Amino acid sequence: MSSILSISDVSKTFVSTRALDDVSFTVGPSEVHALVGHNGSGKSTLIKVLSGFHQPDADSGAFVVDGTEVPYGDPEACHRAGLRFIHQELGLLDSLSVLENLRLGDTYETGPGWRIRWRRERSRAREILSIVGLDLDPEILVEELTPIERTQVAVARALQSESAVRVLVLDEPTATLPSSEVDRLFELIRRTIAQGVGIVYVSHRLEEIHAISDRVTVLREGRIAGTGPSREFDNDRLVQLIVGDTAEETPPIAAREATRSRDAGEVLAFEGVTAGELAGASFSVQSGEIVGMAGLAGSGVHDVAAVLLGSLELEDGTVRVQGEAIQRPEPQGLRARGVAVLPSARDLKGIGEMSIRENLTLSDLKPITKGISLDLGGERREVRDLIKRFDIRPPEPEKPLAELSGGNKQKVAVAKWLRVDPDLLVLDEPTQGVDVGAKAEILDLVSDAAAQGVAAVLCSSDLDDLAAICSRVLIVRGGQIATELTGDRITREAITEECYRSAAAAA
Repeated sequence: MSSILSISDVSKTFVSTRALDDVSFTVGPSEVHALVGHNGSGKSTLIKVLSGFHQPDADSGAFVVDGTEVPYGDPEACHRAGLRFIHQELGLLDSLSVLENLRLGDTYETGPGWRIRWRRERSRAREILSIVGLDLDPEILVEELTPIERTQVAVARALQSESAVRVLVLDEPTATLPSSEVDRLFELIRRTIAQGVGIVYVSHRLEEIHAISDRVTVLREGRIAGTGPSREFDNDRLVQLIVGDTAEETPPIAAREATRSRDAGEVLAFEGVTAGELAGASFSVQSGEIVGMAGLAGSGVHDVAAVLLGSLELEDGTVRVQGEAIQRPEPQGLRARGVAVLPSARDLKGIGEMSIRENLTLSDLKPITKGISLDLGGERREVRDLIKRFDIRPPEPEKPLAELSGGNKQKVAVAKWLRVDPDLLVLDEPTQGVDVGAKAEILDLVSDAAAQGVAAVLCSSDLDDLAAICSRVLIVRGGQIATELTGDRITREAITEECYRSAAAAA
């Protein structure tokens, strides 16, 4: 098969770290080529090389698009060659309309007096949206769109110069999509490749690799661990290639097997809580157990963390921490009571440029404060210990958080709160956008914390996470706890069945 894009023998070294080591990669016309690998395996570096953001090592081979060599390290040349990139964050501005987002970085058609021809602009926007099968008002604000509609707008923006686009890179496109929307994304991908466009599909969800890709390439430690037609890579082989021989697909289940003492104290209780999608929800969590929460989109499962963070107003009911009723839950007050909350939306705009060191210690500066000054030496020693304990890569305390892979950012977020020795840890989608290797490491951290007596609440759409480490799984439907799974009933199949059974019962 001929190739639209090919790179050969690409290497990239950061100081002493070899991020890519003689990697060759090709994409054919109307092909979906999946790129998978452990966080830190080199996926992000390879994409940044393709985009022109990174200049590879001098001994790297050629970068060719449609038979023409493209210079490395030149974003404009990559764009002219027809490469388009859609990242997990999508790059859309919520406060602007769909039309305005489509025209970002471009110019409007104008008439006499430089007046914008809005009628023509709206017509053009509808034509662009039709490329991805989207029929909506171009003047609607992006903040009003569903997750899949936002993704469609991002793809439409990338494809609006249809004849110029040769390769579209989708980086973790389903990380923030509910499972019900994934099929619609796949329809969009099939519509796109039907136009002859090649797609690089980056994902940690292995079931998607089998469902949508034609070929797959696995990166591990900057090298190609395996590549070929997707049909040749079953789930077991993919996992083995991604994590090597040193990790297991399923993390230890010590937390579930651990026995809680009969007098384990209640750490958190929701009593008839109404807020957001929650409508009279009641449940409790005791020390040393991991309670999972699962539910379909709109069930309210992800509003538990929002209530504790104070981003959702408590309309009715009571939240109790260590037996004490909390009238207005908010982060600072809860931290003083031993509660740490990790929300699903980790906004890096304010902290991404801060270093690993600063992010790890920001949650509590008291242990590293002497008088009115920070004990910088003590902070560095503690951070080095944390980086080693939580296996944060690269182990460089002063590296900006924004430069870490998704899995290592997640580990920093979890480590940041485990550092303060909480009595209760509430995590909303802690492994979102994380591959199987980093996922196992993060879940191990939660399991270890529970074994030390920490109560944990795990709100997750990843049912394998829940099945792996939870003591109990609560099924949320219509804002209430519909049922509870324990023991051998905690399986992916049972959780799925109960979620849909609850939804059917509510219909």
